[in-house]
Amino acid sequence: MRSVFIGSRNEFDELIVDWLAENTELSGVVWSDSATWRKTWKGRFDYGMKRAKKYGYFKLLNELMLFFYVKKKIAAKDLGYLKREVIRPYWKEKGRKFSDLKFREMSSDNVNKREVIEFLNEVKPDIIFAMCVNDFFGKKIRGIAKYGVYLWHEGLTPEYKGLYSPFWTMYNEDYENLSYSFLKMNDEIDAGEIYVSGKARDIDLTKHNYSFIGHKAIYDSLPEVKDFLLKLESGEHKTLPHRNSKPGYYTYPGLTQYIKMRNRLNKYLTQNKNKSL
Repeated sequence: MRSVFIGSRNEFDELIVDWLAENTELSGVVWSDSATWRKTWKGRFDYGMKRAKKYGYFKLLNELMLFFYVKKKIAAKDLGYLKREVIRPYWKEKGRKFSDLKFREMSSDNVNKREVIEFLNEVKPDIIFAMCVNDFFGKKIRGIAKYGVYLWHEGLTPEYKGLYSPFWTMYNEDYENLSYSFLKMNDEIDAGEIYVSGKARDIDLTKHNYSFIGHKAIYDSLPEVKDFLLKLESGEHKTLPHRNSKPGYYTYPGLTQYIKMRNRLNKYLTQNKNKSL
């Protein structure tokens, strides 16, 4: 089965590419940077104004305060846990083959651009995998691969569609549902048929924050996704039963939501000492 991966270029996504090369015939990678607005002050200003018009200036300021707080206080710590507990053990067990893999690659700030479509038509994938991408995948790109485009989503769907699913799961005190969903993309955001779903394992809420939890959930899905791929090739794959759950769609959180989330979590941990999931 020829595959293509579409995602952000970082060490965790390189791990996923390595895994795909082991379990499929990896024919190409599209490194997506949907947030090119962050690279210039003008881009940041224009993007901020768009969000302010849509959501209001208070929400924009709230989001900015959390962004800078996370960047200074949380991001490095979560990345450290991710490297020590997920990435390095994987490389140690499997051997880091990423730098030796042979595949075609390109970069783009939007997966729907003509050059991306042309690239995909050239490498002729049977299946496309996506993760860490903010773009909506249009019909043209979804129609290229024989089996379609499948998304690794770091949250339970339909309850936690959209952005920062682990954060909002914790904000809602829904700790038992820190999960992943592996779904086939359709005309709606994060609303396609779900083929694999499960909970993040070995989560320690006393130290792990939402960024680590999201990545860990995706990592924990790999054995089940491997099983799905075998069933897909043999024609035995099935969608998971539909759950009559209330859909939820979320966007960027702000600092006030983060403070409320942490207060709720601290209360929960006090009531459930040494709680791991």
